Amino acid sequence: MSVVNCKVDKEQITVGDHLLLTCAGSEASGSSVKKLEFKLNETNKYTLKLFKKAPVGENSFNLDFTIYAPGDYKISDLILTDGVNDIVLSGATVKVGSVLQPSKDGKPQEAFGFILPIGMSIPIYYYLILTVFLLVAGLYAGYRIKRHHYYKKLKAKLKQYASPIDPDTQFYKAIRMAEKAEYPLDQIEKAFSLYNLRAYRLPMFDLTNDRIIKYFKRNYPQYKKTRIQLHRLLGEFEELSKNNNLSIEEKNEFVKKLYRYVDANNGLNL
Repeated sequence: MSVVNCKVDKEQITVGDHLLLTCAGSEASGSSVKKLEFKLNETNKYTLKLFKKAPVGENSFNLDFTIYAPGDYKISDLILTDGVNDIVLSGATVKVGSVLQPSKDGKPQEAFGFILPIGMSIPIYYYLILTVFLLVAGLYAGYRIKRHHYYKKLKAKLKQYASPIDPDTQFYKAIRMAEKAEYPLDQIEKAFSLYNLRAYRLPMFDLTNDRIIKYFKRNYPQYKKTRIQLHRLLGEFEELSKNNNLSIEEKNEFVKKLYRYVDANNGLNL
């Protein structure tokens, strides 16, 4: 085992910094520099990393390496080997400092620091964006859950309108009763709403017209033609309700449209 004298380019570094070691001695020429590696054991096998080794002149060579753990390291504790011959290094002690800044109160540094430390490497607005995202996601999830329960109650409420009479038969009977009173618009609208409630399971008495159509589309997309017809008729109901001087003929013509709608659509039949 031979010994070579080494000089370091700096005696104080931070974990991960490159350290340049220049070694000289007649023993250095006895080994092939390109084959040199640190002779490691279980204690330092994950601590040292050799990047480059290069001959400098006839009896000297350079080592470029780093140390991954803080502490004081004696160069004389390092051994090189080419697989056959060992070379013990001789030189100064190198002090390796931690990359973590010491806390002001002297307490040990937390493994990952505080959640929102001042002067952290990750910009604070990243955390603000994440916080806003989580807040919005939570509100949206709450809204979806609330809406789910609301529509679940609406569906359960439809059961109270169940009847052994077919929806279309019930509609025709209600219209005949309204005809005797010259078609009161509120009675006609109630009969039409009840038909759609039973035939297509639509919460007609609890939603606005636009929400009824959206509900229809979401639950029964296959009934597109029926949905379009229903949307048009609901719009006509709104327009007719604004006119307080409807003639019996106008009401009669509108009722015919309702008859054609019911006759053309069989519905789901609750």
